[in-house]
Amino acid sequence: MNNLAACLRGSGYQRVRAAVAISLCCIGIACREAAPNPSAATTRAIGGQQPLTSFRQILTSSRTDLTLRRAQDTHVPVKIENPGAETWESAGRYPVDISYKWYKDGQMMSIEGERTLLPSPIGPNQTVDAQVHVIAPPDPGKYALRLTLVQEAVAWFMIKSNTFLELPVTIQ
Repeated sequence: MNNLAACLRGSGYQRVRAAVAISLCCIGIACREAAPNPSAATTRAIGGQQPLTSFRQILTSSRTDLTLRRAQDTHVPVKIENPGAETWESAGRYPVDISYKWYKDGQMMSIEGERTLLPSPIGPNQTVDAQVHVIAPPDPGKYALRLTLVQEAVAWFMIKSNTFLELPVTIQ
């Protein structure tokens, strides 16, 4: 419930995403109550995607560092490669999105990274280019930006696989 409250206080995008998630949740509950054993077609229609079993990721960027203003809104070019056997997509019950965490002096900050939808589903051994939406921290200083995929309601890829793209950032 705290996450829902935080989403509703967040950016317009986060509020819309929370409303959609609530709607899909309600639809899913209604569908499960009406049909305790839904068919495969029904399951796909209400977002029957399962949690992933592998969280390996390969992320690279043409950028090697960033210099940003306080609270600056920017986009970071990232190439995303799926070395696993499962397809990733920003849809369904457990969507996969691109996000990030900020680190200062080696410690993860409590800032929740914006979510960027995948530009298309990424199948096994496929690569796509994305522009990851990032908002800089409000205070000046030296930071590390760790970009990673996240499967919503399941896990951050960087936590499960210890793989991420890290860029040094100076906030002016």
